[in-house]
Amino acid sequence: MRFFEKIHEGNKLSLNKPLDSDMIYFSELKEWYTDNAFRSFSVKFVLDQSIQYKNGGKEQRVKAAHYLLACRQPDVKAYFHTPLPVRSICIDICPRSFSEAYHLLLSKNDDIDTGVANYFRYPEFYEKVRQLDGSALSQKLQSIVPLILTGLVEAVNKEWFLDLTEKIIYKEYGNYIALKNIHSIRASTRKEILRRLQLGKEYMDEHFLVIKEIRQVAEYSNMSEYHFFRSFKQAFGVTPFQYLTGKKMTLAKELVQDRERKLADIALTCNFPDVFTFSKAFKRYYGVPPSAMR
Repeated sequence: MRFFEKIHEGNKLSLNKPLDSDMIYFSELKEWYTDNAFRSFSVKFVLDQSIQYKNGGKEQRVKAAHYLLACRQPDVKAYFHTPLPVRSICIDICPRSFSEAYHLLLSKNDDIDTGVANYFRYPEFYEKVRQLDGSALSQKLQSIVPLILTGLVEAVNKEWFLDLTEKIIYKEYGNYIALKNIHSIRASTRKEILRRLQLGKEYMDEHFLVIKEIRQVAEYSNMSEYHFFRSFKQAFGVTPFQYLTGKKMTLAKELVQDRERKLADIALTCNFPDVFTFSKAFKRYYGVPPSAMR
């Protein structure tokens, strides 16, 4: 069974793309337009340049070394026009593969929420452009590139797709739980709230050592402080302050394990006023003082 097609200028308008099939499409084009970009659940992975997607009034740009997970839905446009070729990979995943991967995960993990099976369908699914990172899903996507470029992609089989689908379910499980816990009836409202919360979360990841008030993060997320605080706790199970504390304590633990660093210097690095306050906070969080951790 064939799982791969190459799209080029000569066949881009005539290639027959079967619905509900596991397929990998590699394209190298200077110009493209379609109004049926999300024809099946797919991974849009860009290697060079960028691709623009428009879903209703919302636009998302997928740049090189980024990918977009998208569920099947109508009237989504994708387009680009550039002097340099845009190299990209589109991986279609059929519903049967999702069902098989889901039941495999369920058999291995009793804690998985059975409702996740419906999450990967429109309108529940949360589309977001992601950068390649060290996750299992990113590594899986990157592994297909040399196979395509060396002509070995024909070795891809059904098991490869099942493994990819399993990694997608694991990767998206956190978003599923967060959306489920946000108190709103409309799926579109829950997704917009989650989008703003994740903006705030990313801001905290970058600036956790200098943030003084949660109000700063709420304003960055374009939310009121009360709404941000309440929604963050609903989505992620911790308050924004607890999340910030966890980031600081994780860094503190890493620094404490370096025996050559003085505790006073670590306290200063982690933005505590003095070593006493730092030691007290450290013991409250980990149950032992930093000296004992060493």
